[in-house]
Amino acid sequence: MDSALRNFEKRQKAVVTKHRKLAQGYTTRINRNGTIEHRPLRRVPAAPLRVMLRLAAGGVAFKGLALAVLGEADYLGHLTTLAAGSLPEQIGGWLMTADPVTHWIAQQLQPLIG
Repeated sequence: MDSALRNFEKRQKAVVTKHRKLAQGYTTRINRNGTIEHRPLRRVPAAPLRVMLRLAAGGVAFKGLALAVLGEADYLGHLTTLAAGSLPEQIGGWLMTADPVTHWIAQQLQPLIG
């Protein structure tokens, strides 16, 4: 009896899940057997875009903090060391190159650090 109850709960959960997906939009088709079938619309979640934007903002903030802590000369020294290294180090050096936003962040953090 226990396995029958588990099977029922599994089927019920599948029906509820499909219903929730269908409530957000669906398409209707006739399948090979000739029965009408509703399929949920496939939507691309916006979460990966948000994650990528947050990672980019965090990277720029980190560059600004590193520039503020190390100073311009030391920061450029580290970048030249990375540029002379292996391919991953060169890529890291290219990514860590200071841009105008990084300089602005460093100028804002300088009074807080020094």
